[in-house]
Amino acid sequence: MKQFFRYLYDCRYVWLWALLSGAVFSIVFALYGIPAGAVGYPLLMSAIFGLIFLVLGFLRYRKKHLGLNSLNPEEAPCAEYLPRADSLTERDYQTLVFREEAANRAGKEAWDSARKDMNDYYAAWVHQIKAPIAVMRVMLQQTDTQENRELAAELFRIEQYVEMALCYVRLGEGSSDLVIQEYDLDDIIRKAVRKFAGQFIRRKIRLVYNGTDVRVLTDEKWLLFIIEQLLSNAVKYTPEGGTVTITVDDKKQLVVTDTGIGISKEDLPRIFEKGYTGYNGRLDKKSTGIGLYLCRTAADKLGHRLLAQSEPGKGSRFIVDLDMYPFQAE
Repeated sequence: MKQFFRYLYDCRYVWLWALLSGAVFSIVFALYGIPAGAVGYPLLMSAIFGLIFLVLGFLRYRKKHLGLNSLNPEEAPCAEYLPRADSLTERDYQTLVFREEAANRAGKEAWDSARKDMNDYYAAWVHQIKAPIAVMRVMLQQTDTQENRELAAELFRIEQYVEMALCYVRLGEGSSDLVIQEYDLDDIIRKAVRKFAGQFIRRKIRLVYNGTDVRVLTDEKWLLFIIEQLLSNAVKYTPEGGTVTITVDDKKQLVVTDTGIGISKEDLPRIFEKGYTGYNGRLDKKSTGIGLYLCRTAADKLGHRLLAQSEPGKGSRFIVDLDMYPFQAE
């Protein structure tokens, strides 16, 4: 009914003209003394034909309305499927749509090209910077001194930031980098633990992990990235002598718990936002607010759920729910 009343409103000048014309004819015929039947019969016939044309016009109006609503600009350019213009005004509007769509298409092509160039540059830069990092690591391992250990720790952080930059670029390119299949969760966790073993020893932080025989449907590389980022934060915000615990329960929930400084209640709802560092980030001037954002983004792409629980002064608890899948293995 709303469409019908809208159609009547759009045709308001036509039927108002018809009513006004009928009134004029009735008045003129009455002034000339012509019988009312001579006026009523043609007016009745005109009203019937007018009603028929009104219904036909509404059906065409509704068909065009439904056709326009069914257009999806994401599937194909709307300008190629617009219905035929019935008036000069509609033709003018369609011309504006064609021009706007052409401008948007040209802008999108330029933006895609610039983004591709930027992604290619970052990918090339990451691979090039790995060579001097590897050389510096070998040089630092030649002599075991306290200074070299500190430099090796800082070099490890540099390597983390480099990997984070590459992951940031890859996550923006869609899901083409994903290889989804079943993996032994224990193997993935142990890879992350081995990578951070030196950091745990250097910071004198105790790591508790008893292994698991759980198999999960995921992408090994990206799940490993998530675990590494959680361990990195645990090491960063846990003081010397603290404990980091990794557990996996029967519901395939991977939990990383630390006894660090914790997260305030005000910051907890926003820690996965891009660039948000919170109170802890302001204490640590080197915090970027990107790590947990990339973890949440990667988890969403994998179909996992990432949760955080914390209490200031008592530590944090990050949960990766590996049993939440919107898809099935083929």
